[in-house]
Amino acid sequence: MIGWLRKILPSGERTQTSRARAVDPAQPFVINLYDDRLVVHRPDGQREELEWDVIERVVVRVSNREPWAGKAWLILVGDAKADGTPRGCVVPLDAANHAALVERLQAFPGFNQQKLDNALSDAAAGKHRTDANCWKRGAQPAQSSAMSSAGNDSNPVAQPGSAHEPGKH
Repeated sequence: MIGWLRKILPSGERTQTSRARAVDPAQPFVINLYDDRLVVHRPDGQREELEWDVIERVVVRVSNREPWAGKAWLILVGDAKADGTPRGCVVPLDAANHAALVERLQAFPGFNQQKLDNALSDAAAGKHRTDANCWKRGAQPAQSSAMSSAGNDSNPVAQPGSAHEPGKH
């Protein structure tokens, strides 16, 4: 996965291969959302695709590497393919259609909005930060778990089988 992230967040020390296109930070990443997956079209012409039901973690990062320094990024980490190949995608939070992606992720049970807000504040202030997990499959905040076990029918967390819970389509 580290190699994959290095391709997305290039360091100044590496040289690009002749077939890789330079990424123009002025060109947007574009996110398309579907019922079963999301597709990210990168400015370098590559495309990343990830099914909702394989997402294991949602991580937020504010990079200090050029040309993406100071931007907040979402790293969607999927479970590995059968052959061990990692799955995932990386998208800046200024990508075209990012608001729809964030809205979809916020519906994941236990999504930590505060961590996302902190990262956005840091990015706006020009700071970088270490990765923060906004969501992990199976993890729920203590309050949501307590509300579920108490049998509270007004629990705002998406219930298993709902269209908003990843992996339940």
